[in-house]
Amino acid sequence: MITLSGKEWARIHQEIAREFPPSHLLIREVMRRELGFTTRQHTHWDNDNNQHVSIMYLDFYDDAKETWFTLKYLNRD
Repeated sequence: MITLSGKEWARIHQEIAREFPPSHLLIREVMRRELGFTTRQHTHWDNDNNQHVSIMYLDFYDDAKETWFTLKYLNRD
């Protein structure tokens, strides 16, 4: 499982949307088969900043695809 902030996920979502057909992000079964993960979004209230905070969880089902995702989208300077 990989945890991303809403802002991080928005950037990655745009990149995936440019590289893959829409079905890869819209249909969970296709997302799992082709990208190796499905997504879960959770929102909670941050009392310190008085705002909702969105967290995106990516549940991976394939270790190789998780490694590929990490190298491609998360290892940036």
